[in-house]
Amino acid sequence: MYSGLKKNWIKSCLAVIVAMLAAVVAVFAVTVYVSYYNNLTSILITRADSSARLFRSYINTSYREFYEGAARYAESLVEKDRLECEIVDLDGKVIYSSSFALLTGYVPGTPDVSSAMEQEKTSSYVGKDSVTGQRVMSVSAPLYLVSGELVGAIRYVTGLELVNSRILTLCSLSTLVAAGGVLLVFLNGAYFLTSILNPIKRLNATAKEIASGKYGTTIDYDRDDEIGELAQSLNFLSGEIARSAKIKNEFISSVSHELRTPLTAISGWAETLMVEEKDPESIQAKGLEVIQHESMRLRDMVEELLDFSRVESGRIVLNKTVFDLNAELEDTIFMLEQRLAQDGIHIVYNDGTEEALILGDPQRIRQVFVNVIDNARKFSERGSSIDITIEECAKDRSGFVAVTVKDFGCGISPEDLPHVKDKFFKGSTDKAGSGIGLALSDEIVRLHGGTLTVKSTLGEGASVRIELPLA
Repeated sequence: MYSGLKKNWIKSCLAVIVAMLAAVVAVFAVTVYVSYYNNLTSILITRADSSARLFRSYINTSYREFYEGAARYAESLVEKDRLECEIVDLDGKVIYSSSFALLTGYVPGTPDVSSAMEQEKTSSYVGKDSVTGQRVMSVSAPLYLVSGELVGAIRYVTGLELVNSRILTLCSLSTLVAAGGVLLVFLNGAYFLTSILNPIKRLNATAKEIASGKYGTTIDYDRDDEIGELAQSLNFLSGEIARSAKIKNEFISSVSHELRTPLTAISGWAETLMVEEKDPESIQAKGLEVIQHESMRLRDMVEELLDFSRVESGRIVLNKTVFDLNAELEDTIFMLEQRLAQDGIHIVYNDGTEEALILGDPQRIRQVFVNVIDNARKFSERGSSIDITIEECAKDRSGFVAVTVKDFGCGISPEDLPHVKDKFFKGSTDKAGSGIGLALSDEIVRLHGGTLTVKSTLGEGASVRIELPLA
């Protein structure tokens, strides 16, 4: 869940901010690029136009004066380190250059020269220089005599390395600023998420404890916001559940105690009347037998309810001692064998250990065995069998002994199987009991440090495996 919240925040917030900052950096880079190039072009055009006017005003009477003035003008250029001035004749060849005579006589080959003389207006060009191969910007303006005759063009050329370097520096700085902004947003968001997720984790952990049965568990969270209100609501809910559970347990315990006396009296009088009944086949005798049987069943249920209330309230007491689990299981089977035989059910007992000493309460363990075997009886058909096995666990569970009770009855549906150990769960079958026995058995086994697992295939029966630690 928490990673999902972080992912959603990254998608919905951080990704949008990154996209926006990337767009701002891109717009800034384009703006800087266009601004620098336009500014440089404007400077060169102004310089070329100014030079062309100078030639037309003062060096304009003849070709001779033009050539002499052009030579002096090119040689007198001050910014030779970052700007080159070239005088081009009508054939497009450089006749004078501020970079000395070594560069004269070549054809620049850039479209600004031909465009300036053909269209008789100042033209510019950005691209590779035909001589150096470097990226340059060049501007050419037409030159005229006083008579208006076109005699050539003046061309200014400058390299773009410095401009590009400055643009790159500004773009890099803007990228660093944007990255810093993203980092700041991320750290701020991470802190904000942590301030939310950590309390949610604590609330979730507390909710899980309450769901597991630790009613009354509260969380100490003094915060004046929505999460603080949620914590208060959770504490209130936990307290109310604990109060309701206490009332329920006290009610069950009270009712169970009150039922024990009349049930004992009913069972005792039914047994007494059955002894005095002369005709065992009479309807009175059969009715007394039903009364006794049902009262015994109710008494067992009451005892289970009492044990359940003790477990729920944490009042169950284990009188632990070291005893032989094998012997306890054999005694339980002997006690139930006659009752199972009356239902036409046969027990197959497989003893895989000579002795299995465990530390626990033998009466409570016998109660677990009785509950599990009786459950197997309820779901078994007449003429079937119940397989009971005791053996030491495999290496992965070394130090544990396992008792498995398997029946071959109707089995448990896949929908009911995950809930068979839940309190008061009776499932979809009409053969289920009170829904307390298996839950109580699971709790007793857990208190002994063991596990109780149920496996079943619908229509093929079910098996209960009880694993307990050896002493």
